[in-house]
Amino acid sequence: MTKKTIAFLLIAMILISLTGCGKSVNFLGKDHKEEKNLVRSDEISIPIEKIRTLNPIVSKDEDAFYINQLIYEGLFGFDDTLGLVSVLAKDYTYGDNGYSVTIQLEKNIRWQDGQDLTAADVKFTIDAIVGASYANNTIYAANVKNIKSSKLDSKDPYEITIYFFTNTDIDMTNFVFPIVAKHQFKNLDAAKTATENFIPIGTGSYKVLSYNELSHLSLIGNDKYHGGNIPTNQLNFQIMPDKNDAINLMNVNNISVTFSKKIDRDTIYGDKDVNLTNFVSNELELLGFNFQNTALQDVRIRKAIGAAVNYDEIIESAYYKNGVKNDTIYYPGFLGVVSEQMTDSYDLSNGKKLLKDAGFMDRDGDGRVENLEGEPLTIRILVNNDNQSRVAAAQIVKEGLEQMAIGATVESVDWITYNASLASGNFDIFLGGYQINADFDMRFLLHTNYGNYIGYSNSKLDELLERMESGISPKERAEAFQKIQEILYSDIPYECLLYKTYGAIASTGFQGEIHSTFFDLYQGCENWYSMIEVKDETEETDSEAILTE
Repeated sequence: MTKKTIAFLLIAMILISLTGCGKSVNFLGKDHKEEKNLVRSDEISIPIEKIRTLNPIVSKDEDAFYINQLIYEGLFGFDDTLGLVSVLAKDYTYGDNGYSVTIQLEKNIRWQDGQDLTAADVKFTIDAIVGASYANNTIYAANVKNIKSSKLDSKDPYEITIYFFTNTDIDMTNFVFPIVAKHQFKNLDAAKTATENFIPIGTGSYKVLSYNELSHLSLIGNDKYHGGNIPTNQLNFQIMPDKNDAINLMNVNNISVTFSKKIDRDTIYGDKDVNLTNFVSNELELLGFNFQNTALQDVRIRKAIGAAVNYDEIIESAYYKNGVKNDTIYYPGFLGVVSEQMTDSYDLSNGKKLLKDAGFMDRDGDGRVENLEGEPLTIRILVNNDNQSRVAAAQIVKEGLEQMAIGATVESVDWITYNASLASGNFDIFLGGYQINADFDMRFLLHTNYGNYIGYSNSKLDELLERMESGISPKERAEAFQKIQEILYSDIPYECLLYKTYGAIASTGFQGEIHSTFFDLYQGCENWYSMIEVKDETEETDSEAILTE
């Protein structure tokens, strides 16, 4: 064999060996996964949909609501238990038997443009919201519906007195709406106008760096922020036609974190390389007992039905595991009151005992419980058929009742018929859901005079519900709620099936703890950052040069 032939064979063998090298391994034999060059980025990318306006007085977009909480502040806010916390307000004092309240503002708070916050800004905001509420152009109409007028102190620019129509809807939880800067608007009419290119000026921890209503909104730390450490990261909100499409961008670190309220979100994100964090929402699913039904007026029957409800199966099978149990219809841990009777009451044996105590048993062996007069216990479960989770939950409730020899039927009807049946009392128990405001004023479900569908009435509870919304301290409010809980444990007008959860979906590069709540998705976001991969272009060029040779 000639030297030329040997040389040719050697070169061919080298080329064949190089051609067989996979892309995951470079020329030096190192796995690319081991070679990731990660660097910290303080830019967080979040998808949102197009916002009609960032003016908080008239904005009704969900994304704008959450973003404005980063830019603006209210006189008060909520903690994680929905307890009241002071923000811009320093102190407050009720007067005139609860028909007025005088609020003292914190001093030395500046707007993001450097001007001082004063009580004139608060009055302007209240007047603007009241004006916008007449045309149903604000989400804060309920907060100001009881405000009659307001008056500034002639000597103290940080004091305002607010007057009410009644002394029952005056709790400070109404004053969590964002306060706007009076000097940013020409007049009240301008404050009630939805302008696309509106650039907010607030007192919150973030301010606008840049905004294009078609592409993006970027926020950076407010260097005049009064509330603690100034954020050092940058929040980039990317405007998309449908933010649910953001999942396709997470694997390439184009999106850092997104949020989903979909009950079946696990099926959407389950096969993706992301991290999912669930948190409790304000969406309640419940069973309501019709007190016009003679049998259901007996609390033992209501307890027996509760014992037939398999809450765990409902959460797992009907709500895709995206729910949490709770002892009453109030928010879990509301006002820091510890739950004493968590819903672990699925107990068919106890349910049968309760039925027997109430005089219902299978007397003739036909598999149906009857009272002393031989009347069988039958339950009609009303549910709206456009909500498949509720329909599935109703079937599970039906099966539990049948295991206790109670006759049960599910009446799955359209939304119009459903509401008509509720209004007319044409049901035995109904399965429904409510999205409740953060102040958790539950009079519409429990108070005798607020038209609750179930016909429930308890005068002591009525007094406590009114007291919750009157001029009392946060401590007194929590004490009143404790007594409400005790009544609900005793009376059981409703069974809480679950509170739905929402989800925060983060890319693998996302860093920092997620403390999101249903009323503040971006709580704690000042500590968020990303670790992103930066490719070593020099090394890749060298490898490509070798392979080319």
